[in-house]
Amino acid sequence: MTYSQIIAEMRRRADCLMAGALDDLVKDYSFPLPVDLLSTRVIVRSKEESRAMLALQRKVMLERGITHLQPDVTAVDLPRAGRFRVWVDWHELSPGAEGGRVSSAVYFCSVQDQALRIEMIQYLRLSMPEMKPQFAALALTA
Repeated sequence: MTYSQIIAEMRRRADCLMAGALDDLVKDYSFPLPVDLLSTRVIVRSKEESRAMLALQRKVMLERGITHLQPDVTAVDLPRAGRFRVWVDWHELSPGAEGGRVSSAVYFCSVQDQALRIEMIQYLRLSMPEMKPQFAALALTA
């Protein structure tokens, strides 16, 4: 997968999240999916759990007036044993707001059937750290 294809894929993911096309996001995950939220690790075990977490994230973003999510792919690993990492800064934009919020994540990926598969996500910075307990609770109860 080329760098430009990875950028296009992250843009597609941003557009799907903002449009509520959560099934289009969930299909790219390998389960169980470890998600590191700074000091907390959540294991997302199913499509249903991941859909619930994405729905919560989208709901909070819309409540905050975020209208656009802009990914900035800052680095991509050279593939080793068919796997690679992708570093992404997610810029949350809303009309009239200066600066906006940013989340940073590392995606641990592979390519299967010419499609990007996400095997693990490690957040380095959360734009909404107050959401961490809700994400953890969803993964434990779903």
